[in-house]
Amino acid sequence: MLIGIDASRASGKFRTGTENYSLNLILSLAKIDQRNNYVLYLRQGYDSQLNNLPGNFKLKIIKNKWLWTQIGLSSEMYFSPPDVLFIPSHILPIITPEKSVVTIHDFAWKYFPEAYTRREIRLQNLAIKRAIKKKATIIVYSHSTYSDLKKFYHLPSNLIKFVPMGFEPAKSSCLLSVRLKKLITARYILSVGRLEKKKNTLNLIKAYAMLRNERKIKEKLVLVGKPGFGYEQIKKEIKKNKKIKEDIIETGFVSDEELFALYRATSLFAFPSFYEGFGFPILEAFAAGTPVVTSKTSSMPEVANGAALLINPKKPFEITAAMSQILNKPNLKTKLIRSGRRQLKKYDWGICAKETLAILERR
Repeated sequence: MLIGIDASRASGKFRTGTENYSLNLILSLAKIDQRNNYVLYLRQGYDSQLNNLPGNFKLKIIKNKWLWTQIGLSSEMYFSPPDVLFIPSHILPIITPEKSVVTIHDFAWKYFPEAYTRREIRLQNLAIKRAIKKKATIIVYSHSTYSDLKKFYHLPSNLIKFVPMGFEPAKSSCLLSVRLKKLITARYILSVGRLEKKKNTLNLIKAYAMLRNERKIKEKLVLVGKPGFGYEQIKKEIKKNKKIKEDIIETGFVSDEELFALYRATSLFAFPSFYEGFGFPILEAFAAGTPVVTSKTSSMPEVANGAALLINPKKPFEITAAMSQILNKPNLKTKLIRSGRRQLKKYDWGICAKETLAILERR
């Protein structure tokens, strides 16, 4: 069987959730499957990790810079179609083989349309409708996204397949760079994700301001991520809190190695996002032995599964109270760390690859 995979997301230099999912799933399929042949469709300048795959994997460079999917990949499907096309991101080309499989990651654009352009929303909606029209099998890795698919598109259950997300703890022993050491000189609370409305950065800052009213708590707040929608309001809130504004540190983007070092050294990880298709940073914190405060909405309770303190993201005081509990109760902190490590065992790339392969091979 010839399996074609859109590897364009897996091949970028700066990867976040969707890109990491694509890359790790491809690498895991390469470990478990020697009987099928694969062709990976790539853009120029792809990640070098894809050069070391076994002989049943071939790389196909599609040179189109514009409309890569709709022209470049469609052309490939017309002239040399595989038996099945797998799109780890969800946007199918116009031309597809008889069988297609897509992964849908989240519906943030439905819940926060103001953070997206009209064109982006139209493309997201069109992509899902095209997958439905072509009767593609749709993979989801959270029950939250499964429910959203049925709610928004009334899709029958037999077209949706749940496959658990994979996870592999970082093995890096990397220390903080000189730049980060200069920025972070004391104990801190860590937050990871775009500084934007959806991630609830504004309420986290309000909660942190209240937390610092406790005299013995001196932790700084470290925000890892690039500015996003609503960043101007976030900056205003920081400037308004004159007593603590110097203790709120923005790092911008950091490497995976440095991020693990930040997780490992923090007092706690705060992830009070309004909405997540999965909430991968929760697992990253568990792997680093870090206690977590996160939201009781969308996929986050499912990912944490009792191993984190859950809060209402709309209520800064709840965020404050949860952070205070962890900082003031060593026994609670130890309990959460142990629970987090147990929860990690449910997420394995080998299982994710095995279940995805079963869907791809199904006639």
